[in-house]
Amino acid sequence: MHTSWGADQETLLHLYRSLIRSKFDYGCIIYGSASGSYLRMLDPIQNHALRLCLGAYRTSPASSLCVEANEPPLYFRRKKLSLQYCLKLSSNYNNPAYTTVFNSKFHSVFKRKLTQLPPLAMRVSGDLQAVGFKKSDVITSSIPSTPPWLFTLHCSDKSNTPPEIFKHRFY
Repeated sequence: MHTSWGADQETLLHLYRSLIRSKFDYGCIIYGSASGSYLRMLDPIQNHALRLCLGAYRTSPASSLCVEANEPPLYFRRKKLSLQYCLKLSSNYNNPAYTTVFNSKFHSVFKRKLTQLPPLAMRVSGDLQAVGFKKSDVITSSIPSTPPWLFTLHCSDKSNTPPEIFKHRFY
């Protein structure tokens, strides 16, 4: 193996995380409901990229590559990002996606049709229960309708107010 030229392992892993893994992560909450056979088509791409980054042999097991690179398999990464999204969404009931994820309106339909791919709410419900998630424990947050800069700086006329007052309000 030639180690006297080319990028080092750390640089290659950084490039993998910023260029390739970011593509896998983008929209994984949505495409995570695709069938398993389609999702498994992405695994060889990650495995090949990690082999290149680590300088590993072609016969190296994919699980060893993930451990060596400190990268979770794509399945776990998609699950983690979906859980994070649902936890963040649970604190903002004004989000239009909130009712879709947290209302069990469609659960009975999907439970009867086992061949149907479950939506996000059903995919993460077991994992949310496993981590002890309860909607009653969530503190709701909301984004104020008025921008914060309108509260402090625009309450006085600029032509009649000394600049020191604006500086004081800013700080």
